[in-house]
Amino acid sequence: MIYIEHIDTLKLEPTFVRAMGLAKKLLMLGVTVALFGCGTSQTHQGKELAIAYQNNSSTQSDEGKDVVINYQVLISVSLGDNRFSNGMGIPLNQELVVTADHVVEGSQVGDLVNVQLGELGKLSRPLLAKVVLRSPKTDLAYIKLVDHRLNPEVVPKWCENEQFGSRVTMSMLAPDSRLTTASGTLSGITERPLMTESFNTKASKEGFSPNKMRSEPVSWILLHQALQGGFSGGAMYDVKSECVVAVSSLIASYNDLAEPELYGSVYEAIKTKYWADHSKVIAFGIPAKTVFELAKSVQITKPL
Repeated sequence: MIYIEHIDTLKLEPTFVRAMGLAKKLLMLGVTVALFGCGTSQTHQGKELAIAYQNNSSTQSDEGKDVVINYQVLISVSLGDNRFSNGMGIPLNQELVVTADHVVEGSQVGDLVNVQLGELGKLSRPLLAKVVLRSPKTDLAYIKLVDHRLNPEVVPKWCENEQFGSRVTMSMLAPDSRLTTASGTLSGITERPLMTESFNTKASKEGFSPNKMRSEPVSWILLHQALQGGFSGGAMYDVKSECVVAVSSLIASYNDLAEPELYGSVYEAIKTKYWADHSKVIAFGIPAKTVFELAKSVQITKPL
């Protein structure tokens, strides 16, 4: 079910970065990968993924952090009794921000949340925003600033098509302005995988059940180091193309996949020496295409 309030703020169109042409893609020297393979190509794709992963992970982990953090906001949701839950969000234009739905879990459409612009070492003063759409099935939510508009320079470009094998950076800014960064290799796009029962049960206790969201595609990011959650709702930022490819939704271990045998290319990459045992962590994100398709549908949908 989707909960919405009628909005028309997407008449301010976001900026897209178009994908490279086919000829240019073929010049990527083997780092363009597909998550699914068929026949003997599965192993070849896995090796390409491993090479891309090795090349990307040799770069400094914080490369691009000072860029992506300026394109994100910290969202704070009141839980009562002076308690707040926090997550990240990404501006779509000067009024509308997208985040992961579980970041605003417990909120209703029309409820107010606080938004703070993220910068290295500091946060802006809180701005009021209203929840205008929640879609638990896709793990997307949209909030609209009430009395303010963002500066155009904090609205990032978005990649309409993803370049598999690209290096992706993620950043998380805590309420005390501490910055945590992560990087990974964009490894494919497919339907959201089935997670193990134990993982799904643990996530459900926090208001987030990934096995109820399997109808929508997700982007796969093979992380270069093990880390915990907290990046939800934030940008998965393609460093080379300088654009957002997806909204961060979930971080899990490869061992948390209930059907790992379905993901041949990822398995082949794991078998290589390039992905150390302690680093078998995957981040899942909602692709930009899904983000804008859902947001644009709100423009022509009557209020529920």
